[in-house]
Amino acid sequence: MNVLFLSNIATPYQLDFLEEMNKNENVNVYGYFLFAKEENRDWALTMPEYVQVANYSNKSLDYSYFLKFINNKKIDKIIIGGYSLPLSIFTILISKIKKINIYFWLERPINEQIGIKKYLKELYLKVILNQAEAIFAIGKIAVKIYSKYHRSVFNLPYSMNLNNLYNIERTNNEKDEIRFLFSGQYIDRKNIINTINAFKAINNPNIELNLIGGGELQFEVSKLIKDDKRINDLGFIQPNELVNIYANNDIFLMPSRHDGWALVINEAMASSMPIISTNRVGAVVEYIKHKENGYICSTTEKDIKNGIEYYIKNSNLIKRHGEFNKTIIGDSTADVRNAVKVLVKKLSE
Repeated sequence: MNVLFLSNIATPYQLDFLEEMNKNENVNVYGYFLFAKEENRDWALTMPEYVQVANYSNKSLDYSYFLKFINNKKIDKIIIGGYSLPLSIFTILISKIKKINIYFWLERPINEQIGIKKYLKELYLKVILNQAEAIFAIGKIAVKIYSKYHRSVFNLPYSMNLNNLYNIERTNNEKDEIRFLFSGQYIDRKNIINTINAFKAINNPNIELNLIGGGELQFEVSKLIKDDKRINDLGFIQPNELVNIYANNDIFLMPSRHDGWALVINEAMASSMPIISTNRVGAVVEYIKHKENGYICSTTEKDIKNGIEYYIKNSNLIKRHGEFNKTIIGDSTADVRNAVKVLVKKLSE
């Protein structure tokens, strides 16, 4: 079985997935990525030989090169990582001619359209998605959405290699400083401004907030935190440095306005951290239960503050909730080993 995974850019978790897939003796998997990078995603990645970065520019040469790649690798199954991805419609047409099975792997969409635009999007999804053998939906919310358009929809979240994070040891935190970690782009969708303001509103010298990421709100973030020595902006962190970051923090804080999944939740759970987040984050809806292994808040400053104060007042729960999260994520398909087993089985049916 020769499988091609088509997506926009290579990410650390996608490379984890491709590597794990290629450990299966019955599968040859290739990654075909249209662009080298996106804004605010500056990973320093080494591409394996089974990965191709195309530097797509919407010219005829892009299409001929892609077709040549399919022919040379004798591809018989293609997984498309996005219904609006460049080359997706071309891939569907080629698959009909060459009798290649195609699949979509999709996050839940952001529902922004209204009126005629919403109707046209619904029509587009119904036509495009039904060209696939099946849809792998990223989380149970996505499963519910895409089941309206296709008869075969399976829950397959984003996954990654979490082995290094499982080894982090935790203390009880009952007398120690409590360190909160935010990881994500500094953009409005990630709700970073309300997060910082909520933390600043708590008058407690024994808490700390560490921020990792970057983005268009960098100036506002820097201005907000300059008068609070408890808050540290660590900037963009490469994947190989993340274990130390997670090990040196206690609670993960990311009250996003929208995230189709959010792989940082996988990382934080594997690191034995409780989660403070919203029910607008796919991974949170999937795995976090309020006051059992995390705190579900709204996106408001007041509610985020309540979540932070919950763990300050109940510091004895930090280790217990974190250990529960480690067990949950290790048994789930958000761990790449489990995800690959499920996907290979589905592709073989």
